[in-house]
Amino acid sequence: MRAPARTLLDPRLPLHARLRDDLARRLAAGEWPPDTALPSETALAAAYGVAVNTLRRALEQLAREGLLERRQGRGTFVRRPALRGSMLRFFRQAEREGGGEIVPESRILHRAVAALPAWAAAGLGVAPGLRGLRLDRVRHWGGAPLLVEEIWLRLPDFARLARRPPEAFGALLYPLYESECARVVARVEDEITVGRADAELAGRLAIAAGEPVVEVGRVAFTADGVAIEARRAWGRADRFRYRATAT
Repeated sequence: MRAPARTLLDPRLPLHARLRDDLARRLAAGEWPPDTALPSETALAAAYGVAVNTLRRALEQLAREGLLERRQGRGTFVRRPALRGSMLRFFRQAEREGGGEIVPESRILHRAVAALPAWAAAGLGVAPGLRGLRLDRVRHWGGAPLLVEEIWLRLPDFARLARRPPEAFGALLYPLYESECARVVARVEDEITVGRADAELAGRLAIAAGEPVVEVGRVAFTADGVAIEARRAWGRADRFRYRATAT
C-alpha cells in the first residue's frame, strides 16, 4: 500500500475530515480501482498514524457519499459510480419501450487540442486560454440525430485520447475515461437552458435555423471533487421532457 501524504490537507479541519479528503484524493487517483477492496481498517489506521475509530469515521463518510461500500464480513470496497444521469434522459426517444435507457449510435465529428473557451474553463475551474481536449460528437437513434455535444477535457489528464482515432471512441465515454486515462467520473452537475439553433447546429440536428433547442450544460467530477469534463449538449425542444420524483 502506498504511504499516505505526510500532511493531510487543510489543518483547520477535524482529523477524520482530513482523512476523508486524503482518501478521496487517492480514490480519484485510481490507487484503488472500482470494485476492489481497501486495506483493512487496522492497516490504514497504522499507515496514517491514527486511531481505528478515527479512520472508521472517514470511511463511513465516504460510504455515505457513495464512494465506498461496506460489505459485512468482507471489508470496505470501492464503489463503482452508478451514474444514471445520461443526457438522453431529457429527450423523448431516449428510452426503450417498457423503460431503460438506450445506447445510441455516437460519432466523433472533430477532435482537437485547443484553448479552452471561457465557459469550459469556468466549469473545469482553470484559467481561460489554457489548452484542453475538444470533442465534437453527434448521437443518433434510428438514423435521426438526438444530441449534438461539445465536450472539453482537462489536460494532461486526457492526453492519451488526443491521439486516439475518432472512430475508436465508441458509444460511451465514461468507461473510456476510466480504461484509457484512469479517471473515474463520480458525480455530475447538469444545468438546462433554452435557446435557438444557429445554422450549423440546425444542420446537425436536422431542423430549421432559428428553431428552439434545449441546451444541457454538464460538469463531471472525480471522487475528490476535481472537475475533469465540461460539456454542452443540444437537442430539439420538441423532444424535450423532464421527469422527477419527489418524496
